Amino acid sequence: MSVSLCPLITPDGAYPTPPAPKDPARLAYSFTVPGEPRSAGVARSSVRTALQAHGLGNLVEPATQIMGELVACGGRFAPGQDLYYSLCWRDGILRLVNWDPHHSHSNPDLAATCTSRRKRMLMLVACVVHECGGTWGIADPKPASEGTTVWANLPQAGAVAYTARRD
Repeated sequence: MSVSLCPLITPDGAYPTPPAPKDPARLAYSFTVPGEPRSAGVARSSVRTALQAHGLGNLVEPATQIMGELVACGGRFAPGQDLYYSLCWRDGILRLVNWDPHHSHSNPDLAATCTSRRKRMLMLVACVVHECGGTWGIADPKPASEGTTVWANLPQAGAVAYTARRD
């Protein structure tokens, strides 16, 4: 009889009991996806999986709504280019971040137009974050840097209450 090196296969062929959720304090993930429409779904799925694996399943609804919107917006400003998104847990707050390579504009009017368009695209993010009692923002590209970062901070209590109100 041969023994499998795979931890998912036991001698009797049964799957072992899944491990207990990891400590939320260890939640820190980052991903790179292409700037295309399907990437928003990939982002939602990975955020859901990460939160559930760390025992934070009660934050899935607001977190996936926000991350899906951040990635979709980034893909519209940088189509076909790589987007970087991350999530981490610190002191009872879930931080969601998306970066896209949309560069700064030297013309202030064009820069203001881009920021205004991005804010309009992120109205759902603003609403969800507000309902959760969190904060969000856009770090516009600086003249000597590349890319735009959009972030949201969700306090656990507010995100749990948001989910409960929607049930």
